[in-house]
Amino acid sequence: MMTKDDILILKTKLLPAGAEAVIDFLAARNGQLEATNIVLENVPLLIIGRHGMIARLPINGRIKKVSQAEEILPALQSFFANTSSSEKLYVFVNLPDLPIPPEVQQVLSEVEARALRRERIRMQIDQALDRRDRVAFEIAVKELEEIDREEESALWRTRRLP
Repeated sequence: MMTKDDILILKTKLLPAGAEAVIDFLAARNGQLEATNIVLENVPLLIIGRHGMIARLPINGRIKKVSQAEEILPALQSFFANTSSSEKLYVFVNLPDLPIPPEVQQVLSEVEARALRRERIRMQIDQALDRRDRVAFEIAVKELEEIDREEESALWRTRRLP
C-alpha cells in the first residue's frame, strides 16, 4: 500500500501534463496502490515518467493500454469502479525532483539550522528543569530569546526591502 504522503510527495516532482489530476485521484485510493521499482507485466500498471504516463489496465476482460493524459484518468476511474477492493494497481514512478535554485537551498539550510538550534535549546531547558538547575535554565532561556530577536529583526529587514 502507498501512503497518502508517498502519493503527495509526487507533487513535488516535475510532472507530465495531466498527472496532477491523476495523482489527486490516486490519493483517494491509496489502499489499492502498490509502488514498484520495476515495470511489471500482466498486472494493472501505471507508469508516470517525466514526459508522460502509460496505463495498462484490465477493462471489460481485456488489457487496455492508454498513454494520452486525457484518456488515463477515465481509464483509472473505470478500472477502480469495476474491481474489488483487494485488487492492486501497481505504480511505477520515474520523475526527477523539482530543481531548487542554490539561493533557495541556502535559505532552507539556514532555516533548518535555526530549527535544530532551537530544538537543542528547548532540550537544554527541559533538562535544566528536570535537574532543577536554575542557572542552566536561565542561560538557555536567554539564548532562546536571542534567537527569537534575531529572527524577528531578520524578518523586519526582509519586509523593508523593496
